[in-house]
Amino acid sequence: MASIDKAAIAFSIAIVAVGVGFAAFAGNVQDNTPAVSAPVMTKPMEQTQADPFADIADKVKQDAESTTTEEEVMVEEPTAPVEETAPVEESSEPKTVNVEIPKGTSSPGCETSNACFSPASLTINAGDTVEWTNTDTAAHTVTSGSPADGPSGVFDSSLIMGGASFENTFDETGSYDYFCMVHPWMVGNIQVN
Repeated sequence: MASIDKAAIAFSIAIVAVGVGFAAFAGNVQDNTPAVSAPVMTKPMEQTQADPFADIADKVKQDAESTTTEEEVMVEEPTAPVEETAPVEESSEPKTVNVEIPKGTSSPGCETSNACFSPASLTINAGDTVEWTNTDTAAHTVTSGSPADGPSGVFDSSLIMGGASFENTFDETGSYDYFCMVHPWMVGNIQVN
């Protein structure tokens, strides 16, 4: 009987040792597992870009002022006519334009006064961003395409809850129709120059 007790004790110790080993392994695996977080949509911060040629222009101006003498100021009349060039228009920085999804648009009727998106039609330049803000209590979408043809796949906000917003940057020129997939009477258009 003593040999059975010794065997039972040895077997019990072996089972405990295996259990402790598995627990240690599982804890190690859990500690080394990378944490996965849900994606977070953030609004990119606007970056102001300084004039890259400002330093060069200042240096040229300073050099010209420091080396100019009275003799250099006297300039001979040119023998050939000088062509005047048209002033170069500075390109405007990309901008963000806001479109509101007004209260009450989840019920039909706003389409009769073209007020489902405010403004319903918008003209912007390539590179500009449009931000749609949902001021309604109902969830809406901003989906490229039309209710008749369905989504075009250019952009889709998925559900925009009340108080939330969605933005899209338009890099290519063209006309972009869009609508709300939940409330298909809500339609709008973005014209990109």
